[in-house]
Amino acid sequence: MRRGLLIYNPKSGMRWHARRLPGILEALRAGGIDPQPSPTERRGHATELARAGAATHDVVFAYGGDGTVREVVQGLHGTDAPLGVLPGGTTNVVALAFGLSRDPIQAARQLCSLEPRAIDVGLCGEHRFLMQASMGVEAYLMARLNPEIKAWLGFPGAVLQAVGTFLRYDYPKLQVRVDGSRVTATGVMVCNIPQVAGPYRMAPAGSFEDRQLDVLLFHGTSRAAVASFCLDLYRGVHARRKDVEIRPVREVVFEGPPEAHVQIDGDVVTDPQPVTVRLSERRLRALVAAP
Repeated sequence: MRRGLLIYNPKSGMRWHARRLPGILEALRAGGIDPQPSPTERRGHATELARAGAATHDVVFAYGGDGTVREVVQGLHGTDAPLGVLPGGTTNVVALAFGLSRDPIQAARQLCSLEPRAIDVGLCGEHRFLMQASMGVEAYLMARLNPEIKAWLGFPGAVLQAVGTFLRYDYPKLQVRVDGSRVTATGVMVCNIPQVAGPYRMAPAGSFEDRQLDVLLFHGTSRAAVASFCLDLYRGVHARRKDVEIRPVREVVFEGPPEAHVQIDGDVVTDPQPVTVRLSERRLRALVAAP
């Protein structure tokens, strides 16, 4: 039987973990994995648990939201231990991108039969990410999101907080360098995994296995423009907009202004600018069902 480390955030996903965890453990054991459950106690704890357990376990599972997954990736990257993602958060973008069930017990059954594949890992400074690094209104929202409200109310709690934040944002001009060229925009998102907010593809042609990132530059300057962009993203036609540019990129540097926030996979990056975003030369092994 393979040894597994199951790292989970007891505060994620509206605190449903206590009810689902026994079923997940049973499913993993039935699939030939002996899981050791390890709850996180504070921010960054999942990274410590993953780093310590990588050498002694055959697979390390992240059960929680995308923030928990990112912390586990931070600890696993550079080791040979594969990552298994169990959806337990609000949107579970990584699990959906990997082709896994929204139900964590069914996802556990899937993971038992999958072989590790090499996937790309983004770097924002020295911080690892799987999904996106961004600057603009999304990062502004993440800096002001109350995680306790989100944990208790789930997606509706995040939406309620987003509305008030959205009304206060004033769309400053952001300075970035895209593959060495200076660019000004009001929103910048660098995608490794193209999906956002669930199944919506921010970078339509993007992939977490193609050894390149994709950058989206948004030039809208009003709440109406952002609202219509979100509607077009939902419809899958946002790439046709005149105020949007999407293209492959090797490196993006967030240069300012200094008060602009940067986020990766839902977590705010507090490093002083400029901050460089690029792909890591080393990939990560992960259990992926998606083609």
